[in-house]
Formats: sequence, structure tokens, C-alpha cells
Amino acid sequence: MFFISGLFVQSFASNADMVKEKIVKQSVAMGVDPAIMLSIAKTESGFRQEARGASGTIGVFQLMPATARNMGYNPYDLDQNIKAGITYYKNMYNKFGSVEKAVAAYNLGPLPVQRCNCVPSSAKSFVSRIMADYGCYKTH
Repeated sequence: MFFISGLFVQSFASNADMVKEKIVKQSVAMGVDPAIMLSIAKTESGFRQEARGASGTIGVFQLMPATARNMGYNPYDLDQNIKAGITYYKNMYNKFGSVEKAVAAYNLGPLPVQRCNCVPSSAKSFVSRIMADYGCYKTH
């Protein structure tokens, strides 16, 4: 029993490492800071493509299927989920000009951020978690 559990944990760690590597490579290729994308993926799914959210979000970057499809990506495919998550974050960053507002818009959608031109209170906890991880990834 312990041996099987040990294999499961090792398999999950290897899968997470593979996902992290893909995120880093794709982020660099798309001109986005890999540390912020690793932070978002960690918080959203724990680097698990099989993750599903109660609101219908899917994959590593917990995307709404319609949002991913509107950008031309299949969110059920790991590589495309990663590209879609990075694209969406990059679009939010280009729109709002700050990491914190882009992360808030990633979480809530752009309208709440646009309305107040700030990080809405409903996203502050999410943004705080992302920024704490972001700092760790930047230093390591």
C-alpha cells in the first residue's frame, strides 16, 4: 500500500514538474514573465490539467471553455490550455498595465477592474496569494 502511494506521489510530482516546464517555455516564447504564470497556475489548479472548477472552469489555468475557444484554443488540451492562460493574462496586462490589475481581471474578468480602475475587494485575496507566490518564484 505504501509503495503504491509512493508511486502516486512520485508520478504527480513528475507531472507537475512537466507542466511547470511547459509553462516556463511557453511564457518565455510569448514574452510573459514565467513567474507570474507559474503563480497563477499553482493557485488555480496546483498544476493539474484534470482540475475542474464549480463554475465550469477547466485545466491548469482554470479557463472557461468559451473564453478559451474565443481566443482560438481548446482548453481540454494541456498545451493549448497553457497558451490560452498566458494569452488571457497577457491581454489583461496589456489592457490594465499592472500585474495586480491583470491578475484581478484574470480572476474576475475585465469589467469589475475596468469599473473601479483598481483591484476590486472581491479579488484581493486571490491577488495576494498570486503575488506571494510570484515573489517566491522570482527569487528562486
